[in-house]
Amino acid sequence: MKDQLKNLDQLSRRRFVASAAKAALGVSILPIGAGNKLRAAGAGKAEHCIFFYMAGGMTHMETFDPKPGTETGGKTKGIPTGVAGVELAEFMPELAKRFSDIAVVRSMTQKTGDHRGGAYWMRTSYEPRATIIHPSLGPWAQTLLGKKHDTLPDSVVIGGGGEHPGAGFFGPALSPLPIGDPDKGVQNSAPYKGVEDLFEKRLDLMNTFDESFRRKFQTDEVKAYTQFYEETLKLMKSEDLATFDLTLEEKYDEKVQRYGNTRVGKGAMLAKRLVSSGVRFVEVVSGGWDMHNDLWNAIQGTGGDLDKALGSLIDDLKAEGLFEKTIIAVGTEFGRTPVINANGGRDHHPRVFSTMFAGGGISGGQVYGSSDAKGMAVAENPVEPKDFNATIAHAMGLDLNKVVYAPSGRPFLVAGHTVDPATKGIVSEGKPIMDLFS
Repeated sequence: MKDQLKNLDQLSRRRFVASAAKAALGVSILPIGAGNKLRAAGAGKAEHCIFFYMAGGMTHMETFDPKPGTETGGKTKGIPTGVAGVELAEFMPELAKRFSDIAVVRSMTQKTGDHRGGAYWMRTSYEPRATIIHPSLGPWAQTLLGKKHDTLPDSVVIGGGGEHPGAGFFGPALSPLPIGDPDKGVQNSAPYKGVEDLFEKRLDLMNTFDESFRRKFQTDEVKAYTQFYEETLKLMKSEDLATFDLTLEEKYDEKVQRYGNTRVGKGAMLAKRLVSSGVRFVEVVSGGWDMHNDLWNAIQGTGGDLDKALGSLIDDLKAEGLFEKTIIAVGTEFGRTPVINANGGRDHHPRVFSTMFAGGGISGGQVYGSSDAKGMAVAENPVEPKDFNATIAHAMGLDLNKVVYAPSGRPFLVAGHTVDPATKGIVSEGKPIMDLFS
């Protein structure tokens, strides 16, 4: 058994331990993939982050950077924002009304047109490698700031898939809690409801069974999984578990109407509920953006659903006094081609695309950077994924130059790293977009 475990690679060992624990506990709260609690000097106001990840490659020309009347603009019309010379696409009416609360970045650029690689860059600031998994922002925040809530997880991913990097080399103890469907919350979280004695006996049996295993394999990875399941059990037995039950939200039916009875709408509702309860970082994943065909029919639903959800989220965070304490970020792996293809769609286009920020110290009513007249390339102020993440990290008070070492001994920073030619020291490669902050 010992030799077999040693022969497994890191990812296989992780899956082995996860499978064993899941079988023993009979629950499906599983990880997706002691810090300094002081905030970095000069950092922003955000205590929380809600990150909307638009999977598939969000079209910039049908959302935040329309080009009406041009040869590449297609059928999309612009809609006024109240700021002279600035329009959003017609599919974003709620955000156009609230433009004074948001800041748009029109000069994002990406290194790849591959979905998986682009998503990895956006979530980690690093290039994907076969030998290591880099952490996403939620686990970075917990590592640098410490755990925010005694019972609730520090980070949650709503609607994410199996390719999410999660906690990466930080290990399972810091993994975001995955919520597949916002309507269902944490599934199978109380499999022995009504027969708690049986559950406790099974836990005792599991601990007896695992004791010799833990003594024999005293690795950081096994210890991390033990810690993860201890935290899971604490949550299962806590009243805080009700935080994940969306139907308990006050005026639930009315809010579903406002946010939209959609995955992204209910994901936004649950994200607001979670940050209201103390969760630091929530990612809401929404797909359907890979629009190679029939774009102008598809965008009305996909774009309209996002617009409705974001508008309602901004209103509710303001009503609860959480807007300035919560940075909202909207990102995607790349944009879509300005040239419309033969199927009435747009293809992958990493050269330029758009993102959005709101709340958390962001100064709204502005556009940063620009694309050229055709939406083909960056015209000014290029922003890379590492800069996007550095902006979120700065807003949350994370130290961009705090070096953390992976188990392999290699150094990493929250927004990518490079070597300062003057000092030869390791410094952040990503730079926050300081123009966005008030």
